[in-house]
Amino acid sequence: MKKIIVAIVAFLLVGASAFAQGGKYGATPEDSLECITNLSLYIEFYKQKNYKDAMNGWRKAVNICPKSRKSLYINGGKMYKSFIKEEQDGAKKELLIDTLLTLFDKRIESFGEEGMVLGQKGGAMMKYRKADPMAAYEVLKKAHELQGNDLEAGAVVYYYQAAYKSYKKKLLEKEVLFDLFQQLSDVVDYNMINGDEKSKKRYTTAQANLEKMFGSIATCPDLVEIYQPKFEATPTDTVLLKAILKIFDKRDCGEEELYVNAAIELHKIKPTCTSAYAIAQGKAKKKDYSGALEFYKNVEELGCDDVLKEKALMQASSCYLALKQYQSSASYARKVLAINPNNGEAYLNIGDAYGGYSSKCADTECTKRAGYWAAVDVYAKAKSIDASVAAKANKKIGAAKAQFPEKEKCFFEGINAGTSFTLPCWIGVTTTVRVRD
Repeated sequence: MKKIIVAIVAFLLVGASAFAQGGKYGATPEDSLECITNLSLYIEFYKQKNYKDAMNGWRKAVNICPKSRKSLYINGGKMYKSFIKEEQDGAKKELLIDTLLTLFDKRIESFGEEGMVLGQKGGAMMKYRKADPMAAYEVLKKAHELQGNDLEAGAVVYYYQAAYKSYKKKLLEKEVLFDLFQQLSDVVDYNMINGDEKSKKRYTTAQANLEKMFGSIATCPDLVEIYQPKFEATPTDTVLLKAILKIFDKRDCGEEELYVNAAIELHKIKPTCTSAYAIAQGKAKKKDYSGALEFYKNVEELGCDDVLKEKALMQASSCYLALKQYQSSASYARKVLAINPNNGEAYLNIGDAYGGYSSKCADTECTKRAGYWAAVDVYAKAKSIDASVAAKANKKIGAAKAQFPEKEKCFFEGINAGTSFTLPCWIGVTTTVRVRD
């Protein structure tokens, strides 16, 4: 109470100034006094989380001076969500939900920020009015139109969820979900590039939710059916071509002819990192490894960002492995490690290259298996720096150990277990001799 009295006295001292602010605290000096009194009353109860007693002063403040403070609506929303959670009577709960949703409109009326607030309103509608996803969809659609790339991560998820639920109720066509997935993925990508670390985490979670819903409805044939006519109608539309590449990539549909054709067309118009990588991926999935390598190398040559370059170099290393060109595979894996020293997959490829070339790297029964000794070394390195490849590395270690030479063969060649051995070919590393009993 002492704090409230202090606040009111302070208002009386600057009352004329407060009233002069365009009616911010009420239409008359008397209204302004009552406004300040009720703001002070409600906020003290609110701080104590005594929402029931806070309501009386809060309601009066909203009615008398709705433009006094934005926090009126933020705090009011928090209180009403608490009331909704606690209310057991269905009819009363619905009235509370109505009031909560009205608060978003009143906030817009008093403080603007329509796009952001509509995003929050749409989220509340999806949470409390699940039976009517189409209503939330329309609100969130407007929020997206107003916010563009500034659409909040939560609103991104609720927007797609609203569309997804509406589709399930046969209120929207599947094509709407495909187009919307692309649009919202663009919002996520923008914020992943431009946001701070905290923001990036939120949008990463949003993208995971988008992909989970999208993945439950989209098949590769679905995508072809929808995008093939569009591609045939406007094969040089760069926006469409980029959308095809992105959405097909997300669904792992790189084997589809449309995917490769779109990438080729985009590459003709203007060679880009995205188009080069897409063509390479399409060719690799069809086991055209030589054709894929040409375009993976394009990614490196075009000066792409390190994230895409790392992926392309890694894929190139794997293509060389498939072609049994082991020295080139190891060389490209090392290029990957120059960008990201903690890429465990690159070490696995180097190990595979050592093991694959082992029989050609020496000329005796014992040393022809030396490549597997070196392979085990790099497999161990892989799992020590990248936990995500540990299971794969352990499996490869087991397979490589099965290829170790027999103890007798090495003994007769004067080579003893535990001693050092340097491989003489391009592998050129020093390893430890290991044998099978």
